[in-house]
Amino acid sequence: MEKTAIVCPETGEQTAGGGASPFMKKKKSRLERREHLIAFLFILPPIIGFLVFTVASMLFSFVYSFQKYNTLTGASSWIGFDNYINLFTHELFAPDFWNSVGNTAILLLSIPLSMFLGLCLAGLLRMGDIKGSKIFQVLYYLPAVSSAVAMNIVWRYIFNNEFGIVNLMFNIKAAWLSDDALLKIAIIFKNSINGMGTAMILYLAGMLNVPKDYYEAASLDGAGKVRQFFSITLPIISPVTFYLLITGLIGGLQSYADSQVFAAGDSGARTIVYFIWARGIDQGRYGLASAASILLAFVIMIITVIQFKFSNKWVYEE
Repeated sequence: MEKTAIVCPETGEQTAGGGASPFMKKKKSRLERREHLIAFLFILPPIIGFLVFTVASMLFSFVYSFQKYNTLTGASSWIGFDNYINLFTHELFAPDFWNSVGNTAILLLSIPLSMFLGLCLAGLLRMGDIKGSKIFQVLYYLPAVSSAVAMNIVWRYIFNNEFGIVNLMFNIKAAWLSDDALLKIAIIFKNSINGMGTAMILYLAGMLNVPKDYYEAASLDGAGKVRQFFSITLPIISPVTFYLLITGLIGGLQSYADSQVFAAGDSGARTIVYFIWARGIDQGRYGLASAASILLAFVIMIITVIQFKFSNKWVYEE
């Protein structure tokens, strides 16, 4: 009986049919199994943390959003979609909820502002003509790695109505921390300054990875610096823009420290997460707060999916 030769697709070597194929999957050795087990044990703690504090919490929140939960007795009763309906129609809860939705949407304006400021700083540092650029990078990035509570306390002193640095510098008496409109402006300015350091570092890294050949070819074609920036630099660093936009929107929609620490619970800066805390933990309406948190998670998911859906139309891919 004639044996059929088997060709390995990777090496092109032939082996007689009927024998063991050289590219057949080998059985894992005892050492390999032990290494895989050790690696799994290293990643087990974050997996457990994710399952307990994220997945389980979301499941409990979803169930509680359809219930009226009594925190004192631990008893709960099924009320269907009443919690969701109350968020939009109840005379006590709906005004606060709509106010928090509006405040959260307005405060998101700090995201494009911080990205623009970070892009400008990265462009200036990319020139290489600024002495001590490394020091500037550290100073601008410092708010990003500092405690959110500590930064909000510092900014609260800066915008203090009586002895704040802003009022003293411009010799004005603006009520930054009590007027709703001025409070929003202060938070947007604060978040723009705090966020531009992260944008600067990421944009600068993206600019340094742009091949110099592109600029040389553009210069030979007569393109100036401005044209090179908009036609070469900006499109190539679009993945950085996409990343900052995704993470910025997710973080902005979950803002809490601005309302609690900087604004001290003022109605002009109450966000959705602050509403969840106030109605859920502070007032014990866990069902209502769970409904609001589920809606917030759903909105974040939808916005993220939409961004990924249309990213292939403007995000550069090699």
